[in-house]
Amino acid sequence: MKKLIYIIILTFLITASLPAQKVNFTLNNARIDVDKFLVDVYANVNPGQIWNVGPTCIRMRYWTTDPVNAITLIAEDPVTNANTNLSNNANYFDMTSTSILGDTCVSLNIQQLLNGTAFSLSSGAYWLGTLRFNIVTANSCINMAFLTNSSVFNGLGTPMAHTTDWTFTNPGPCMTSAVNQISTEVPTTYTLSQNYPNPFNPTTSIKFSIPKSGFVSLKVYDILGRQVADLVNQVKSSGTYIVDFDASTLTSGMYFYKFEANDFVSVKKMVLIK
Repeated sequence: MKKLIYIIILTFLITASLPAQKVNFTLNNARIDVDKFLVDVYANVNPGQIWNVGPTCIRMRYWTTDPVNAITLIAEDPVTNANTNLSNNANYFDMTSTSILGDTCVSLNIQQLLNGTAFSLSSGAYWLGTLRFNIVTANSCINMAFLTNSSVFNGLGTPMAHTTDWTFTNPGPCMTSAVNQISTEVPTTYTLSQNYPNPFNPTTSIKFSIPKSGFVSLKVYDILGRQVADLVNQVKSSGTYIVDFDASTLTSGMYFYKFEANDFVSVKKMVLIK
């Protein structure tokens, strides 16, 4: 009898020590590409867990302020940059994005074939695909949030429960960086300033100057060289600008930001401490 009690207690302790959910969904690398807003959907599988990916619809609400209704979804079939393990192969149809609830929400749809073998995601972060939106009004504040009525399934077609099998982490407000021109005086040289504050948590500002108009690129990379943010990707007139960078969805560590304008290139490092 005592042995049975010990087994029950041990089983309870082991179960209690396991992560509560198998997968957590996040939105990363929000960026402006000329007249489009892009954001990547990620699946983050907990250590010691696994997600055998079944037919799944990950639903997200989107809205803007200053002004409202400033973006519209670009529904895609297939989705841009879809994970090839989960789209257009022997086990899955094309991954799609569809507009729902009157163009106020988007559904990212992973479509497993009826007799398809589910692809297994072990612990780690996985890029699922990119959502694309038309920008109706520039310089608006873009927001997104996951919906709890998303349909997440395992490879056996069994529904996974929100909070116990899957969760989400919503991004902070105003997902896109604010790029503000602080001076129209024509600079004599190209400059990229050190971000301030540095170290930072979770927001910081980056200032740059360009002596003549041209295409400007400002990207952020992690220590492994993976792009994590696209802060500027458009033509700018001569002047001095300041860019706000929100790293609330990133982990602590060292990051690099790379500035390119015409033939000028500069790279600096910054430190995020949470």
